[in-house]
Amino acid sequence: MPLSDAQIVENILQGDASGFQELVTRYQKPVFGICYRMLRQREEAEDLSQEVFIKAYRYLRQYNHEHKFSSWILKIATNTCIDSIRKKRVDTMPLDEDIKTNHEDVSAEKAFLQQEAHREIESAIAALPPDYRMVVLLYHHQGQSYQQIADNLEIPMSMVKNRLFRARKLLKESLKKLKEETLWTAEQVQK
Repeated sequence: MPLSDAQIVENILQGDASGFQELVTRYQKPVFGICYRMLRQREEAEDLSQEVFIKAYRYLRQYNHEHKFSSWILKIATNTCIDSIRKKRVDTMPLDEDIKTNHEDVSAEKAFLQQEAHREIESAIAALPPDYRMVVLLYHHQGQSYQQIADNLEIPMSMVKNRLFRARKLLKESLKKLKEETLWTAEQVQK
């Protein structure tokens, strides 16, 4: 039976540093996922992911065993990304990943439209202010609850709800504007 995160952390704190690789293996995908969605640049996301694990190792004694290790390390990832964005004021780019479809018989046109919709949504999320973008990513992409987000970001739950509400409103406005622009452009092309 595999050791729990808390048991691994305790072993590391007792001098068995080899267990840290197990924590890296368990959390490298979620940490990278947050970094990539926040920064939109693979290399920078990879660098920051490494930085997150270095910080986690360095500050492991400060980890509170009453909370989940996953929440703690994702909080470090979140804060590291926000710090990086604030330092660099990076303009984000849309995600250029292909959409994976569940049906092999999906037409090329439908797949293209799905991919375009995905890009538009990702672009709209990327354009959100960092604080709003983070709650959207944690809630919708990481599946965290309001309480988990509040704990990770060290903000009141009411602020999480407020940011998520405002982010959704901004996304809706942004996507509506994009749709209107697309329709206007299509009408101009047809004339």
